[in-house]
Amino acid sequence: MKKGPLSLLAALLLTTACATTRSVPAPLLPLPVPPSGPAGVSAPAELVSPNFSLFPQLKRDATHIATAPLRWQGSDWAKFGLGVAAVGGALLLDKDLRQAVDRNSNGTVSRIAEGVAPFGAEYSFGALGAFYLAGRYLKDDTARAVAEDGLVSSLIAAGVVSPILKATIGRRRPSQTGEIFARGDGGVSFPSGHTTQAFAVASVVAAHYASPWIKVAAYGIAGLVGLSRMEQGAHYASDVLAGALIGVAIGHAVVRLHDSERLRVSVVPSASPRARGVALSFRLDLGNR
Repeated sequence: MKKGPLSLLAALLLTTACATTRSVPAPLLPLPVPPSGPAGVSAPAELVSPNFSLFPQLKRDATHIATAPLRWQGSDWAKFGLGVAAVGGALLLDKDLRQAVDRNSNGTVSRIAEGVAPFGAEYSFGALGAFYLAGRYLKDDTARAVAEDGLVSSLIAAGVVSPILKATIGRRRPSQTGEIFARGDGGVSFPSGHTTQAFAVASVVAAHYASPWIKVAAYGIAGLVGLSRMEQGAHYASDVLAGALIGVAIGHAVVRLHDSERLRVSVVPSASPRARGVALSFRLDLGNR
């Protein structure tokens, strides 16, 4: 294995740690309840999103992510090291895993791969569009946050980071060469763009929903996208793993950044010897921007 690809791999994985945020709660502000109202009112916290403007938001987020290593601490560097080791280990196994995929390939597997692969491309944008419509017309703040965060994550991860690395590293696809790490014109194998896109969206969905079933479904579909690209002869296992790490890292980073800009409001009961009422609790997370 050549030294050059490992150096470029290290640059790639500089996105594996996310910026940390700190939460600053504001004091409770008691509000009196009219005599005719109920004695106690309780409602879940709501997300109040700022006006979303794609291109300014994209610029801010991309800048914050690109400069993240300047703010890393020990745990962040540990994540970076694990990512490098994982992708490096996958590089060593690429030949064996490639042969295993070829041995188990058949017509049924090929058709499944053909149907799953678009979830790392146009289908994922369709899913984000559905989340946006649900957020707008059903007044679902979580769905709208998924649409906003997923779009920005996709554009940064699969639209900027992945194409730059593909052009820089120039690894040829399995369908183009019999060598495990051949570089040349038209080499766009490393990392997998479809997998990057799928995991960017999956990580955003998983971050916004607490249900383990939703998390399993999101990451399960993303994982199938990576396997489908290996089945189609488009990528090696290390390409897929690198794409997954990029997508997850950037998806989580974008969610944390955007959460720091969203105001959370909750209504809770308030009682005292002299008055009854409710209290509004405001929490604004201020990131280290």
